[in-house]
Amino acid sequence: FSKSNVQTIQSYPGHNVLFGIDATKLSNYFCEVENVSFDRIQFNFPHWRGKANNRYNRQLLNQFLKSAAEVLSTKGEIHVALCGGQGGCSATTLQDWKGSWTASMFAAEHGLITVREFPFDAQYNLSSHRGVDRPFHLGKDPKMYIFAKPDGVLSVPRDIQLCCRHELHVMVPNDDGVSSSCSLDQILSGDAIESIIQNIVPDGIRVEIPARKILSIPTEHGEDECIAVFLVVYCSEKAPLTRDMADEWRANTENEVSKYIPLRQNRKGRTVSRPFPYPALHPEIKYHTTGEK
Repeated sequence: FSKSNVQTIQSYPGHNVLFGIDATKLSNYFCEVENVSFDRIQFNFPHWRGKANNRYNRQLLNQFLKSAAEVLSTKGEIHVALCGGQGGCSATTLQDWKGSWTASMFAAEHGLITVREFPFDAQYNLSSHRGVDRPFHLGKDPKMYIFAKPDGVLSVPRDIQLCCRHELHVMVPNDDGVSSSCSLDQILSGDAIESIIQNIVPDGIRVEIPARKILSIPTEHGEDECIAVFLVVYCSEKAPLTRDMADEWRANTENEVSKYIPLRQNRKGRTVSRPFPYPALHPEIKYHTTGEK
């Protein structure tokens, strides 16, 4: 049966079948051939040998995506089929995300964006990774994930966008302490700050301020300081997002916003969160309005 499949594939012009290829080192096999790149690279149900182990399976997926990105054409796609719960790209809780293989996070680290996910029905006979000729369980909802290089046009659906977040603590002065280019009301509403940050981040990154609150902090002088806390979220709309990138934007944000209004000094310089899928954002928000203490 396998021999028949090989012969069928090779019967098409320009098609070939190779065995013994290490999916984590594709450039070793193809970069030696001039101008070789692929429009599609597909890996169905990658799995480390032996019983399930998220650490090694994540390592395998990470190394494969790095390898595939190196030999992918400009408009090419990487297709990865994963069992139910493994991808994590649309996880609605951080717990589900942390229990997955965090596919979109690894893709972003290699300059890729996750452009689609959809249910996948394997139309072939499955064979166990343990070398036993029997099928393996795909879980409740196996999915195909599509990764591609950003081109400024491809857009990541909001429900699988990758995000990082951090808090921005702003001291609320009287009107005399605010730059004339932004009113205090504009700043406290979050609109002015969101606009400032959107001009800092590169094209393809969307900025949101989905929550804010006002704190009253006692001081050693017996007077309360008024602090406005903004939840700042960076989202991978058309460009990859990594924690290092987001932390650089966080530092630039603090520098730029401080030109207009003073920041709370002991809350500056705090690293952004690890990346997570956008659907997991809102269950984590503990405050929503400027009226909460």
